[in-house]
Amino acid sequence: DLDIVVTAIIVQRSTGGNLAEILQNVAHMMRERIRIRGEIKTLTTQQQLSGYLVAAIPLGLLLMFTLINPDYMAPLYNTTIGRVVLGGGGILQLIGFLIVGKIVNIEV
Repeated sequence: DLDIVVTAIIVQRSTGGNLAEILQNVAHMMRERIRIRGEIKTLTTQQQLSGYLVAAIPLGLLLMFTLINPDYMAPLYNTTIGRVVLGGGGILQLIGFLIVGKIVNIEV
């Protein structure tokens, strides 16, 4: 925002005009940018929470199934293919979480 103010002053100095009006327009634009950032934050908070929830569900289910019936989940932890599946699932889960974070992060 400081860069915008400095640019406006430099342009006004080289071309002339009403400095007070230019600064008033810049201040209005800065207030609108802050308002828009707040609206975007409000609208994207629900999607961020959804992303966290979607990332936590598989981990919660894995923990629950392990606590309820460890014998059923033992092949997942004790065999090579089970570990590969866990590692691949974890990597895909991380990639999905990062993609959701990029989608929700909107720059103004």
